[in-house]
Amino acid sequence: MNASTAFQVPFLPSHALDKQQLKPIFESKNSNISHQPTDPKAISYLPGEPSIGLEESAVNDYLSRELKTYLLDELYGHLWLVGRRSGRSIDALHAQRLKGRSVVPTEDPSLHLIWRRNQIYIKPIPVCLFNYRFWDIYLRPTKNNNHQTSSTLDPSIAMGFLRSYAFLTPHRLDFILAKESHLIPQDIDWIAWSRFIHKFRELSDEQVAQRYHYGQLRLSRLNWAVRIVRPQHANTLWFYHLPHWSITSYLSQATVPLLFIFASVSVVLSAMQVVLSVPSDKGFLQRLEDAGLPQMKLTFWAFSISILLLSVLIWVLLLGVPLGALAWQLSWGFRKRDREKGDRLLSA
Repeated sequence: MNASTAFQVPFLPSHALDKQQLKPIFESKNSNISHQPTDPKAISYLPGEPSIGLEESAVNDYLSRELKTYLLDELYGHLWLVGRRSGRSIDALHAQRLKGRSVVPTEDPSLHLIWRRNQIYIKPIPVCLFNYRFWDIYLRPTKNNNHQTSSTLDPSIAMGFLRSYAFLTPHRLDFILAKESHLIPQDIDWIAWSRFIHKFRELSDEQVAQRYHYGQLRLSRLNWAVRIVRPQHANTLWFYHLPHWSITSYLSQATVPLLFIFASVSVVLSAMQVVLSVPSDKGFLQRLEDAGLPQMKLTFWAFSISILLLSVLIWVLLLGVPLGALAWQLSWGFRKRDREKGDRLLSA
């Protein structure tokens, strides 16, 4: 969003879903902040997060942790390989159900709107984003001494995040599904939600952060993007998000494609065996006797040997990878135990 454009909170104060008054630490020193609260019940902590104060640094850390998508921002120039460039490419929650996907709530903003097979990850809305006063104080770009200073968080990130909810919940049914998945607080009703969210639906891609120029993205394609691009913010160079790993799930996922390959190769080998078992003086093989039957037999033999060797290699990898991972975990545990034992001896 252009910093020079006059910022406007995307919803009216009367449409705010959280109406608590705030007492930020820096408020009395900031001439740009008007309408200071006089309500004695005004709170000095983040709405919905009593353990986090309203100091600017604390709010900045919270918003960065809750909303920023560093890895996707780094991959932005390559996301056209992953999905369609349209922030409106988001299926409503009832459509997610129709496609066989269950909603998995996550507090990781980098997983928001990421889907895999029969699941889609969606981040619940932080309560502070329902508060008009919070937007007015912490998400409004301010000017001080004729120098432009950015707000605590680029408001286009929060606007893009809430715009995604406008597309996820266009109907009452979607709103009910969102509450069932604990994405929206239970005390909010449909009428209040509709008044709050409808302005976000009107935002264009130019008004939201780059991540929200794209809608829902497929995890398997993001994994390949990470392997190809090798971004700095990736925790691993193999996966966008480290999957839950166990030997059982590893074997179950590997078994299905291997069974398909095994069945296909078995049909090919059986057909080759039938061809070679037919007497050479019968049918078309009689014409191939002089033309190239020996070469065909040699080719079939070489192919069969290759399949046997490949099968051995697949089984070695299939069993070797989990056994190697188990051995590494045991080795790491023994090394850590010995290191802790050595530290205790030194401290004694």
